Amino acid sequence: MNKKYALVMAALAALAMIATACAPTSGKPVATPADSARAAVESDIQMENNDAMKNQGLEGTRWVLASYRNAAGEMVDILVDTEPTLEFGQDGQLGGNGSCNRYFASYTSEGDKLTIGPAGSTLMACDPPERMQQEVDFLAALANAATFTANGEKLEIHDTDGATLLVFQISQPASLTGTEWTATMVNNGREAVTNVLEGTTITAVFTEDGKLNGSAGCNNYMTGYTIDGQTITIDPPATTRKLCPEPEGVMDQEAAFTTMLSQAATYSINGNALELRTAEGALIVSFTAAN
Repeated sequence: MNKKYALVMAALAALAMIATACAPTSGKPVATPADSARAAVESDIQMENNDAMKNQGLEGTRWVLASYRNAAGEMVDILVDTEPTLEFGQDGQLGGNGSCNRYFASYTSEGDKLTIGPAGSTLMACDPPERMQQEVDFLAALANAATFTANGEKLEIHDTDGATLLVFQISQPASLTGTEWTATMVNNGREAVTNVLEGTTITAVFTEDGKLNGSAGCNNYMTGYTIDGQTITIDPPATTRKLCPEPEGVMDQEAAFTTMLSQAATYSINGNALELRTAEGALIVSFTAAN
């Protein structure tokens, strides 16, 4: 416990005894000077903890997972085309992308000590199964956090024995405009999100003047868009008229993508990942920034 906190709380205990002796006997709780002082001290301690987190570069930083301890107890690199993330908030809450789903949890920190509560998450299923297993292992490692080290560019989280659980690198988000986005997951129009078909590429380029174009997998498409904060409106796209017989399913994938695109209501960018979602929160397409 913080020495300052201990000393002041001892003084408050004495004040509380005096306040109790002088308190009315109506049976209703009465705020005393000791109560007010205690609340002020606890607020001050919380501010100090928040300042410590800021000084250590945790709050306000988007951390991207580089490697993690898997269920076999081995440190492994993350899967290609995945980007698990971790962001600490000032309100004792953290969250990010687990590999497929968004997750959230509470946390406390003092010095190099870090405790993370049980995580909740959205319930989307993603292929391949290894992606979901990575998410399970990642969230399990977070729950076992005991200490951390951070140097501004790299964050490591350790268990109670000091063994490394997670290694993160700092990340700066890509820009919506001027970035070539390549789709990794698409909504098939039947309330399911699947990987982009092997052998096909879906892209998106948003220009500063409100134009959107790219490849829909077979044909090129072009349309316009407007944004207001995190709200986005995309006009129904026009496409070229080519027919691609292979790979199997490419034309169905393209039809679903171009149809769903105009249903986009919100967008979010986390590092190198862009998501378009409907007004109900259903994922339409997830992109990664091309290198």
